[in-house]
Amino acid sequence: MSRYLLFAGLTLAFLSPAMALDINQASEAELDGLRGIGPPFTRRLMAARSQQPFKDWSDLMQRVSGMGPRVAKSLSDQGLTVQGQSLPSSLLAEKLPRH
Repeated sequence: MSRYLLFAGLTLAFLSPAMALDINQASEAELDGLRGIGPPFTRRLMAARSQQPFKDWSDLMQRVSGMGPRVAKSLSDQGLTVQGQSLPSSLLAEKLPRH
């Protein structure tokens, strides 16, 4: 029984980073921990969020310089959400240039 509990606890600990992180709730340190976000980008995110929470991914991409479709997809793939929603594929398809 104790082995089962230990295994369950370790499993949850390893899965935690993969859980969703909402941009309107995330701390500066949590955002800095995402690949593709450095301190200057995090400061821009936090400044825009302090004016008003992000309504959706379109709002986020319009208000934060450097938040294009590729960055948004990368962050969404890492578990970042806006209002609990991951990046909609329809938005991604509309925004990315086609080759």
